[in-house]
Amino acid sequence: MRIAFVGLGQMGRPMAERLIKAGHTLVVHNRSRGAVDALVKQGAIAAHNPAEALAGADVFATCLLHPQQLREVYFGKDGVLSAIAPGQTLIDFATIEPVMSRELGEVVAQRGGRFLDAPISGGPKGAAEGTLSIMVGGTDADFAAMRPIFEVMGKKIFHMGPVGTGTTTKICNQILTGVTHALVGEAMVLGTKAGIAPRALFDVLRQSSGQSNSLERAVPNFILPGKFDAAYPISGIVKDLECAIQTAKLLGVRLFFAPLAQQLYIEASSLGHGKEDVASVIKPMERIAGIEVREKN
Repeated sequence: MRIAFVGLGQMGRPMAERLIKAGHTLVVHNRSRGAVDALVKQGAIAAHNPAEALAGADVFATCLLHPQQLREVYFGKDGVLSAIAPGQTLIDFATIEPVMSRELGEVVAQRGGRFLDAPISGGPKGAAEGTLSIMVGGTDADFAAMRPIFEVMGKKIFHMGPVGTGTTTKICNQILTGVTHALVGEAMVLGTKAGIAPRALFDVLRQSSGQSNSLERAVPNFILPGKFDAAYPISGIVKDLECAIQTAKLLGVRLFFAPLAQQLYIEASSLGHGKEDVASVIKPMERIAGIEVREKN
């Protein structure tokens, strides 16, 4: 199958590499050239813009961080809406507002194409190992046709319903992720300030009712070693929570904890941590408390 792939960041590049290894013909485009050149060495074909990447492709996939980037790929100069051929399938792996997914689905359908929103969870490691969770919105037939592609990249593949339900599912997940990472920070700062060794506190919490994936992710991998290189950046979770907040407003749903958590991430970003991992939401809390939650060597 000939697949075009746009967006070769921390998630997109390993996903694209898996498609090459699976035997697909891959055409790639990215704003920065380094990832394109690396994939060309692995057998990919470089395209100068999204429309060129789409030409002749059976499937066109995007994996971009921000909605405005996706809008540019679709509606901008050399965007794909000017080049869609009947029968082509377009897949978006980003976390965006469901209303935008439905908008894209409608304009693609008007041009004879098919569209699926398929946001992903599992981080760069899951992308590299092909163990992502993929939440898909689209018709039954389109989901079935694209499932072999999803199976190259993920182990947990869920068809949630029509276009827009994939992104809706993902922003619900991001509410939990964003809020619980902030709670992990608060708990670890409080215990450490009270004199408990951070590692000892973590060892108890992970075996108690406070256990969570966020605890298991943030504390041993980022907080205790003091290494906050982003697997997923604070700027990303701010965007994700905003998608959830705006969707809730459209639906008349009150969200309480998501906006509070978003403010904590905005605070961390304003202090220079926007490109660091979401676990660095703990840093302003540490600063206020006058301690650092680190494991001593």
